[in-house]
Amino acid sequence: MLLSIPILLPELSAAAGGLLTLALAAALGAVVAALVLRWWYRRQLVARVQALQRQLAAHHAEAQALREPVALPDPLEGLRAQLDDVLRVSSEQRRFAEAEREQLHRILEHLSDGIVIIDAQGKVRLLNRVAHELLGTARSRAIDRPYPEVLRDYELDELVRAAAAGAASPPSRFVELGHPRRTVQALASSLPGPSGPMVTLILRDITELRRTEAIRRDFIANVSHDLRTPLAGLQALVETLLDGALEDPAVARDFLNRIAAEVDHLTRLVTQLLELTRAEAGQLPLHRVPTDLAALIAQALARFEPRARAKGLELETRLPSALPTIVCDPERIGQVLSNLLDNAIKFTPPGGRITVRLEATENAVRVAVSDTGPGIPSDDLDRIFERFYKGDRSRSASGSGLGLAIVKHLVQLHGGMVWAESPPRSG
Repeated sequence: MLLSIPILLPELSAAAGGLLTLALAAALGAVVAALVLRWWYRRQLVARVQALQRQLAAHHAEAQALREPVALPDPLEGLRAQLDDVLRVSSEQRRFAEAEREQLHRILEHLSDGIVIIDAQGKVRLLNRVAHELLGTARSRAIDRPYPEVLRDYELDELVRAAAAGAASPPSRFVELGHPRRTVQALASSLPGPSGPMVTLILRDITELRRTEAIRRDFIANVSHDLRTPLAGLQALVETLLDGALEDPAVARDFLNRIAAEVDHLTRLVTQLLELTRAEAGQLPLHRVPTDLAALIAQALARFEPRARAKGLELETRLPSALPTIVCDPERIGQVLSNLLDNAIKFTPPGGRITVRLEATENAVRVAVSDTGPGIPSDDLDRIFERFYKGDRSRSASGSGLGLAIVKHLVQLHGGMVWAESPPRSG
């Protein structure tokens, strides 16, 4: 056996070398295969990440970050960074949209028109403050309800249906809403919405506009009447004089006196109109000085005493024993008292009584002029301080209809207020 050892060692050595080479080759092949597999896997991953990026970019066109190439060598980390950027931009856009929505809500709340927005399913989505007041519907109960239940007016329902049907021009209509009744101009228009056409209903309160228009028409009619009547009288008097009345001195003098009276009436009317216009514009100057109001009332009563006595009227005052001095324009407040007394004497029947009361409150002085006349209908109480307004047409020949309007504006220029009270048939 000792003799065979030198012979086996070379054979074993050769076999071991072959096995080592084979092992090294197998290891090298495994490494190459792993590298190839890793490269293929990475390529597939990059392709899938890029495909996902393209899909995201297609669905979110506003996301500029998704249009950039995916950062290498780690595509997932690059995509994560891009998504973080997209989420940040989206969050900023959401906050901006919420701020715009809040701003729009505030604008709608401060509009003078009522706004109602109705979605494609016919449900109310928005109702601003003015619409809530005009329709008399609580906003919390109006949202998400069918619009006929909220509007509760068949004319408005027809407007909304016409707009939703795609009317060629925005339909509009004048309707009466609320209690007390208000004249409202309603306008409906269709706008594109996320789930179909939406209808915007605009409600514009034109009650005051109608009232102002009525006052303007009355003003023009009354000015025309009050100017035409004395002018016609003047024309008749002048024509009579030219036709020969000048030859008779007594007749001529009588006619000239009548002409002077008509001219004086026209002068007073024009003066009152100018004064009222200046007072309404706040351009009438006031010369405020400390004034004894009781003395001012006594002076006004003294001026009207002969006229009241001639008509058989009694003038009386009820003044407190102590009254503070007030700061006012005595000439203008005297004008207020004169207009009120003139009005009372004019419409109080013979044998009646006119009373002037004066009382001091905590921070004001109140003057009340009352009479025993026939009173003022309740429907006329809110309008008697309008220029030329005469509730009783039978009195249209008495005065210009400007006295109480001047009273209102003179009192308001002093920071006060004036109103009328008249129980039925009680002066």
